[in-house]
Amino acid sequence: MGLRLFLATALAVLVISGAQFARAEPGDDLTVFVLTFGPGDHPFFKFGHNAILVQPKDESGLVYNFGTFQFDSPALIPKFLRGRFKYWLSVSSMEDAYASYVSDNRTIEAQELDLTSAQKWALWQSLRENARPENREYLYDYFRDNCSTRVRDAIDRAAGGRVRQAGERPAAMTFRADALRMTADFFPEYLGLDLGLGRPTDAPITLWDEAFLPERMRDLLRLVRIPGESGDKPLVKAERTLFAARRPPKPDRPPDWTWYFLTAGLALGALLAGLGRFGCVQPAARVGLGIAGSLLGFVFGVLGIILLSFWVFTDHKAAYANANIFLLAPWSVLLAGYGIGAALGRPAATRKAFWLVAAAAGFAAIGVLAKVLPGLAQDNLMIGAFLLPVWLGLAVGFRGLTRSR
Repeated sequence: MGLRLFLATALAVLVISGAQFARAEPGDDLTVFVLTFGPGDHPFFKFGHNAILVQPKDESGLVYNFGTFQFDSPALIPKFLRGRFKYWLSVSSMEDAYASYVSDNRTIEAQELDLTSAQKWALWQSLRENARPENREYLYDYFRDNCSTRVRDAIDRAAGGRVRQAGERPAAMTFRADALRMTADFFPEYLGLDLGLGRPTDAPITLWDEAFLPERMRDLLRLVRIPGESGDKPLVKAERTLFAARRPPKPDRPPDWTWYFLTAGLALGALLAGLGRFGCVQPAARVGLGIAGSLLGFVFGVLGIILLSFWVFTDHKAAYANANIFLLAPWSVLLAGYGIGAALGRPAATRKAFWLVAAAAGFAAIGVLAKVLPGLAQDNLMIGAFLLPVWLGLAVGFRGLTRSR
């Protein structure tokens, strides 16, 4: 009887100890959130941001931020232009992160993830290892490897691939359309992106790809379902807005300014053609056409050289195969000199300026016509609507000057 009592007592102790051990499983005291920060004012912050918050019980939350870079580095612009700029994973307190984004008037949203204790613990250990100085840096790619895609990938690994599975359906927009939508309130950045992005950004993408934008990453998480005790359940357990910024929302689609660009191009082209027509009898018109041709040729040519350099000499895959090179003939930079010669009334310079412009106009026409050919289409109609009439107007103008000679 004594032995039975001893065994029963020992078994009870083991059961109780096992239950206590189960309650003490690593990750039990963790809560994991995905934080989505709204857009800011600086051009670098127009696209929003996100991070992962790991909140241990009775301790300050830790924010894991993949979007850290040295903003005041003298190498920032050169490395960014070459596509070789590095970001890194940093860790800060939730209090510091909250204060920083509130002071910049940027919305803060939090999505609590319904992960198991083991999944939360594994995610936290992975983030801690990734944040070590020797592991934290990565080569930044705007669409394929950025602060948001790193958050997406980390959550996907923790959820057993369920994020990627939910993101297999097609997205409503392309990389280009999303980028232009987010920068529509700052025209220089909008125009620069539209000029610099090549054909790869117009290919169809999935919701997984579109999660390069933090707000699309937030939306994708709402679609994810993971295994539960009684079937699949939502990955997002709860969500709330911690701070609502006072700024207008981003448009659902990028603005279409094609008709405005076409009107401006036709007006400028007609003016240039008119200067050439009257340049034979009005020296002021000849000087005006020559100077305009010099300035436009130099600007367009330099832009064409930059686009070609992005394709040939940098790691910016989004800028490869850019059909805008057809519209911005790199050789037109030579007009900087020949245009001045035409303004001074030199026949040889005027003839050379005409042939340069005629070649650029023909090249631009080919670029516009190529939009209808399979595999060559690029969403650059707005750019072509402005540049083709300008090139044609310049060609007609310089032709008028050569005939007058």
